[in-house]
Amino acid sequence: MTMTPRPAADRSAHDGTAWPGAWGPAPADDRATSPATGYTRAHWTAAADGLLRSASRYATASGARIVLDGEPSWNGPDSDALEGYARTFLLFAWRLAGTGEIAPELLDQYTSGLVAGTDAGHPEAWPRVSPRCKQALVEAASIALALHQTRRWIWSGLPAEQRAAVVDWLLGAFTVEVPDNNWHWFRVVVATFVESTGHPLTDAQRDVVDADLTRIEEFYVGDGWYRDGAGDGDRFDHYAGWAMHFYPVLWHRMCESLDPASPTAQASVAARDVHRVRLGRFMEDYQDLVGADGAPLFLGRSLTYRWAAAAAPLAAALDGTSPCSSGLSRHLASAMLRYFLDGRAIGTDGIPHRGWFGPYRPMIQGYSAPASPFWLSKAFVCLLIDADDPFWSDVEEPLPAASESRTRSLPAPGLVLSSTVEDGIVRVANHGTDNHHPGVPDDALYSRLAYSTATAPVLGDAAAVVPDNHVGLATGGRISRRGRIHRLPAQDGAGSSWHVPTRVDDGVVTEVPGARIETVSVLEGPWELRVHRVEVGEECEVVHSGWAVADDVEPRVERVGNGIRVTGRSGLTSVLVPLLGPAGDPVVQEVPGGTALGGLALVPSVTTRGVAGGSVHAVLVGLAGSAALLELDEVPPVHVERTGGGEDVVRVTMPSGTVRTLVLGRRP
Repeated sequence: MTMTPRPAADRSAHDGTAWPGAWGPAPADDRATSPATGYTRAHWTAAADGLLRSASRYATASGARIVLDGEPSWNGPDSDALEGYARTFLLFAWRLAGTGEIAPELLDQYTSGLVAGTDAGHPEAWPRVSPRCKQALVEAASIALALHQTRRWIWSGLPAEQRAAVVDWLLGAFTVEVPDNNWHWFRVVVATFVESTGHPLTDAQRDVVDADLTRIEEFYVGDGWYRDGAGDGDRFDHYAGWAMHFYPVLWHRMCESLDPASPTAQASVAARDVHRVRLGRFMEDYQDLVGADGAPLFLGRSLTYRWAAAAAPLAAALDGTSPCSSGLSRHLASAMLRYFLDGRAIGTDGIPHRGWFGPYRPMIQGYSAPASPFWLSKAFVCLLIDADDPFWSDVEEPLPAASESRTRSLPAPGLVLSSTVEDGIVRVANHGTDNHHPGVPDDALYSRLAYSTATAPVLGDAAAVVPDNHVGLATGGRISRRGRIHRLPAQDGAGSSWHVPTRVDDGVVTEVPGARIETVSVLEGPWELRVHRVEVGEECEVVHSGWAVADDVEPRVERVGNGIRVTGRSGLTSVLVPLLGPAGDPVVQEVPGGTALGGLALVPSVTTRGVAGGSVHAVLVGLAGSAALLELDEVPPVHVERTGGGEDVVRVTMPSGTVRTLVLGRRP
């Protein structure tokens, strides 16, 4: 097998290259207080300074725009330059408010930039928040938060006419119809800052804010989880943390500066305890979704924001609502920071790449501007935690994935989780999040059968040819997509759902006539048993795939019994074993361009035969940090019996020896 890697400049495996040289020398590690990461408050402060200094080199003369190199977003270069200012201004605000000090030239730059950006007659003025530039609302929220935090350094020193210009620009938030998702929080935050300046909201504007808060409530599904907006399907991803839980904490803090009698302040008082309880409950689940090395779960959009995934845990620590100890909370956040820094997520110019570690174009979404990754600034909210708080002084405690192997269901997002202490990897079987929109192809960032903290899904054009963690019908050299995920009742901790497979021709999505695929996932340690009931109108081929292993050297491929094993240089191993259904020999497929974790990637797969009227298929897939964790004494036996009612009763002996009984084909 010949594999062609991406150019060396694009390959950035997590190889421990550590602190970015462009930021200057790193603070000394402290292994007494931080035995796992070595990182302290000094590292967070130094990282903030490194990012700010690096970004400032790209500021325009007035400071209103930060213009980074790279392909522009669909919002255009003016919006992208505003994004560079706003997202780094948020970082600047945490740094200044948290320490009380900042480089004077940075204070001058951001103050000058604010004045120029909101001066409609200035050549570097920002685009207005308007239907023509809705993205400006996102950045307006960051600017509002930053202005609140730096009020005594910046806002208090502005003359009245400049304050009026800033307020006028922010009030553009009421001229747009926001996307029906986390964006509702942006307008709430902007409006609250405007009100805190003494500028009263009109009755119509208050009605809009009330409607935003009401709509946000409708995204809550229970157990601390929010879906990100409306739609036919459910979208659960990191926005639940870095948006739906993050903004309430900051909003309530802003509301403390309002007249207690104002409707906004009263709304905050009414909701604060509810938000705190929800965030605490969310953290009970979220702490289990982080790998022992600090890797976030690779699931959902906007993953180039990287350690912003620590924003909710840090907001909870700031708010005093986290069920996690101080040592655990800081370890989780610092481990994320170090995970990405060691993986070279920062370029030689000190600017974060658009990707996971190094640059990776398939991760760039239409709205992703060169400065978009600076939303990682959200995690620096930890600098608002007092320097003498136990958060900074308590000894780091092991993360859950390093403390205990566990398997548990997360009913709200429709995930089943399995983590293994031997390698610290967290895996989830996905039976609940799909980002479905009628007539739009499935999204590999949401629609795969499984995700983990050690792998990345195949994205871009390659996802249609070499889909990982997938089951599909193969005809004419094409593999069907996973349609909308329909949840089914859980069976003894197993995940269960069904979908109608779809095909995409020239961008047109059509359902495969008469087809339905029902899937049950049983997780046990590093293993996942997948049982599929495939209902089709005629005989067909059913393609099953496992975990993608990516590296910057060619992974090793071996046959193991009737299965196949792929192992990367670090020892990361993916195994696929067919268990049920007439099967050909398992194979591996090369992923053109690799994945976000490496330019050389392989996906194991096997093809079974589906029959008209319906058939049951089963495969065992494994993912572990070493091949030794995936040794099988024997292939698990699977027995199927069809009942008189047309249901399939499946009995399987798992690798541990536990016998499981599953029922497929049961109609409501």
